[in-house]
Amino acid sequence: MDSLILDINAVRPKHRALTGFLRRNRVSNPNTLKRIVYNTDVSPYLGALPPQLRARLSREQIASVTANFRECLENFLINNIIDLRKMESDHVYELPEIGNLFGLKCNLLARGINVYGVNPWSGLSGFVCKLSFPEINAHYALKLYYDNVPEVMHYRHGPWFEAAAALAANKAESHDNVPMYMASLKYEMYLLSEWAGDKEDGVPQRENEYQIFYTRTDEDSSRNRRSGRRIDWGETYLTKYGGMSYFARKVYRQALNMDKDAVRNSIRNAKNNFQKRDVACAMEYAEMVAKYNNNCSLVQFLCNVQNQL
Repeated sequence: MDSLILDINAVRPKHRALTGFLRRNRVSNPNTLKRIVYNTDVSPYLGALPPQLRARLSREQIASVTANFRECLENFLINNIIDLRKMESDHVYELPEIGNLFGLKCNLLARGINVYGVNPWSGLSGFVCKLSFPEINAHYALKLYYDNVPEVMHYRHGPWFEAAAALAANKAESHDNVPMYMASLKYEMYLLSEWAGDKEDGVPQRENEYQIFYTRTDEDSSRNRRSGRRIDWGETYLTKYGGMSYFARKVYRQALNMDKDAVRNSIRNAKNNFQKRDVACAMEYAEMVAKYNNNCSLVQFLCNVQNQL
């Protein structure tokens, strides 16, 4: 990893708001995100309050209450993270400092180890607690992280990887992901997302021929989905299709639909070297998919279209 600025007094360059940047730019290497956070003046706090909580506030209150919410949660985690990581039995924490911000009661359910010796809401790199505002039936999954995870795991799990993946995946395919509302990349890092239930429901993800994000098979299990939606973003990556430009995606879809006129028009209307490159990328990928699926009709279609130009 490139060197990071370690001097707290060093002047850091300006950087655009990180939440918007990550929603539109998939940062797959955690070290890239670390360099942005540590080497610029960008805030390490991502996202916004969940809509149920924002609805309790006036527009003028949102900024200050959001800052106070982050501070109260951060202070609680700093003071209790050791116990949370080693919880031996289920425990409910009352959090009046957070609840009072919204005129509500607030509590946090932390699970202890079960008969098998593990936290039932834990995974490879972290574990989940349930943050609740019961008076308005608002519940959130607060994902926290272990501090003894091997370094190699950070390239596909952990807050630096998962926060970036969650924001980008939610922006690109909101129907396929449980909303991730807030995250912190400072002190005791966390992700705060919609609570989707702790029971596996076996509902598969929706069929999507033009998938923008995918989760590796080992991680894409029923325990990491609810109602077919992704609730965990470990090992979640852009697909080849997702990484293409808008124009290239359009040409690719035209090719898979074997729309001869549309494909030929797109190729002919490519106005510059960038669009010509995008066309070539789309056609090459369509050909690769056709051959992988042994789709002889599509292979022949692609060959004919390009030969007739």
